Amino acid sequence: MNHDSSFYRRPKKTVVQLTSLLDLLFVMIFVSLMQQKAPQAVKEEMKKKEITTPVTQKSTQQTKFLVEAEFHFYRTQSNPNIPDGKYLMQGTYDKQTGALKLGGVGWIEKPQHYDMVPLSGKIGPSEKTFTGRIEFQSCQEFTLRRTSSQGSSPISGKWEGSYQCAQGSTGLTLSIL
Repeated sequence: MNHDSSFYRRPKKTVVQLTSLLDLLFVMIFVSLMQQKAPQAVKEEMKKKEITTPVTQKSTQQTKFLVEAEFHFYRTQSNPNIPDGKYLMQGTYDKQTGALKLGGVGWIEKPQHYDMVPLSGKIGPSEKTFTGRIEFQSCQEFTLRRTSSQGSSPISGKWEGSYQCAQGSTGLTLSIL
C-alpha cells in the first residue's frame, strides 16, 4: 500500500512575533501608572517646573504660567445620579492670549467607569470667566465663573459651573492652585 507522506504531515503553525504586542502592553502599563501616580508626588514634581517667556529689552514680565488644578465633578439637580470624582490637572496659561490648556495627571477620587478629560479654552479679559471645550468624545462647551481668587498665578482660585457630556449635565468646580 502506497501512502502519500504529505497527507500525514501536520501543517506548520505560524509564529507570531510578540515584540509589537509587548511594546503595546508596556505603553499601556506606563500610561496606567502615570494616571495612578500619587497626587502629592505629582504636586511636588509640578512645583519644580516653571515656564517663562524669554527676557527681552522691552519687557521681563512673565506671560506664560505652569498651572496646577483640581478638577472636581459632581451631581446636579437635573442629573442626581452622577458620582463625585476628583483628579489633578496640569497645563499652561498664556496671559497674553488668555489660552488655558489642562490635562489630567492623577486621580484623587476615581469613580468606576470614568476617565479624566482635558480642558482647553480662554480666560476672559477680566479673568472672571473661563469658557472652552472638554476635549472628549460626546462632550460640549463649558463656562466657569471665578468665585474666589487666591494662589500664585493670575488665574488662581475657585471656578464653578457645569458641563454637558454623554452622562448629562455635570457640576464642575475647578480649583486652580
